[in-house]
Amino acid sequence: MTGVRALALAVIRRPGTGQLFVDEVVEPGTGRTFHRPAGGGIEFGERAAETLVRELAEEYGLAVVVGRQLGALENHFTYAGRAGHEIALVHEAELADPAEYERDRRPCLDQPHVTGVWRSATEDAIPLYPDGLADLL
Repeated sequence: MTGVRALALAVIRRPGTGQLFVDEVVEPGTGRTFHRPAGGGIEFGERAAETLVRELAEEYGLAVVVGRQLGALENHFTYAGRAGHEIALVHEAELADPAEYERDRRPCLDQPHVTGVWRSATEDAIPLYPDGLADLL
């Protein structure tokens, strides 16, 4: 990856449990598993809230209502052997259809190595990225 990538991440909490909806990613080549809030790359001219609406629909077929921005995080990482650098705009969001909160796991429609799951607030066995996210929550 070259340059800095801008992305938007959604903090979606499951009512009653406070669990966080995350992408469970299995890194190709290494098999390493990690979690990251659902979202994706901001396209030129797109606002972060628009990115979240588009990405959650594309990846999971979910409609979301985007709330306030919680903050911005800078993330330096290595993925699939390549260095990466991202600036993540983190927003609160809710699922538009309350029935969608009931489903425990859902495959990502455009990335076969990603599954949407609910992560407990106390989960620590699987890393949560980007760094600094826990402080925003």
